[in-house]
Amino acid sequence: MSFDLPINVERDLELYAQAEHITPAEAVVKFVQSGLKASKRKVANGEAEPIDWEHYQKLVPGVALFQSLPEGVLDDMVKGSRRIRSEKLTPRG
Repeated sequence: MSFDLPINVERDLELYAQAEHITPAEAVVKFVQSGLKASKRKVANGEAEPIDWEHYQKLVPGVALFQSLPEGVLDDMVKGSRRIRSEKLTPRG
């Protein structure tokens, strides 16, 4: 099996292979395997945990403000927060 890769990807693979002292073919295999492992982890972790609202109300003093929001908005905020934490985004500055 062979693939035609964009020139910028080929260049990046060659640089990575040189830095790791491996062949470009080994670098490709390493990247494909790590990508497949990551996709398996995503599928396994795809189920969301149920939200414990009583515990949340104890932890967040301003929960009364959130109670006044329209239906579904708070759930979207919680999902977004989880997504940000899982992506490990850091503030710029």
